[in-house]
Amino acid sequence: MPRRAVTPLSQVRVEQVRWLWKPFFARGKITLLDGDPGVGKSLITIDLAARLTRGGTLPDGQPAGRPHTVLLLNAEDPAAYTVGPRAVAAGADLDRLFLVDQFEHPMRFPDDLPELEADIRERQADLVVIDPFMAFLPPKVATGLDQCVRTVLTPLAAIAARTDCGILLVRHLKKSSPENALRRGQGSMAIIGAARTGLLAGPHPADPTLHVLAMTKSNLTEQARPHGYRKAKGPNDVPAVVWTGTTDLTADAVGGKPPARMPARDRAGTWLREQLANGPRRATELFTAAFEVCIPEGTLKRAKEAEGVRSKKVQADGRGVWYWYDPDAPWPADAPFKMPKEFELPPMEDNGGLFGD
Repeated sequence: MPRRAVTPLSQVRVEQVRWLWKPFFARGKITLLDGDPGVGKSLITIDLAARLTRGGTLPDGQPAGRPHTVLLLNAEDPAAYTVGPRAVAAGADLDRLFLVDQFEHPMRFPDDLPELEADIRERQADLVVIDPFMAFLPPKVATGLDQCVRTVLTPLAAIAARTDCGILLVRHLKKSSPENALRRGQGSMAIIGAARTGLLAGPHPADPTLHVLAMTKSNLTEQARPHGYRKAKGPNDVPAVVWTGTTDLTADAVGGKPPARMPARDRAGTWLREQLANGPRRATELFTAAFEVCIPEGTLKRAKEAEGVRSKKVQADGRGVWYWYDPDAPWPADAPFKMPKEFELPPMEDNGGLFGD
């Protein structure tokens, strides 16, 4: 057996990471997408595949660039009834989206990895989706043992690097998921360890209609803010994904228990202080904004009194306009009126006190 090459790092050519969707999916790397059944993991993969194949915009508005080729390995959804209609509804270029048969002749890894690499090279694929990853492992591969899953993941990562193709693995969660998002996926920790980017899809704890795609790890760049999405019905009632923008929810909070519901007046009081944190606001503006978040006018007025919020009538455009303000909030220089004297801080006297001689 020939000896393996030993190379000084000074002779290794440094290369920049290339992206399919920065910072979520990289070329030449493994990405892992975790989530429970029903949260739309497969819808996300088809939506991404559709955007890449047509060279459209990505969920955050980034351009996808040239049209890409995508291979789908799906062991759960038949093409004619599920994958095909969803791809059409998502607007995919069907000539660039290939489905590798998994029903009559299913692939099993690591034995069929050479065939997968041949398919990637033949189609010049930019992205491969393996959904779900565990369905492609034979019984001899014990998914809970690092040594076993690495017999698949190590050569799979090498294929991704050799072909410059991104490989996306989809995985279900454990029945009893820990709070740490990194530890929720089925099988050995070596699976998330081999992925260069880890993603988690799940419901928003405070909004049952909203789901979130969050990053659990990244070895390639800084983690991005999570993206919200909703499952919707497209043409002919075919399920689709509608992206709603970024959210501040953490990955660990995705799929967690909903927060305890705050009493209506307390919720209104917290909301009102947030609205007045940057200075006085017109009362009419506050009533309109409160209506949009389902805070009744009476509840808002009671919260105003409970929170110590004050009001002042100011002449503007020849008429009196009522403003509300929080006397405890910082007072901006461009406020529509000066802070009332009763709330001004008294000037510091140099009377030989704390700061005197």
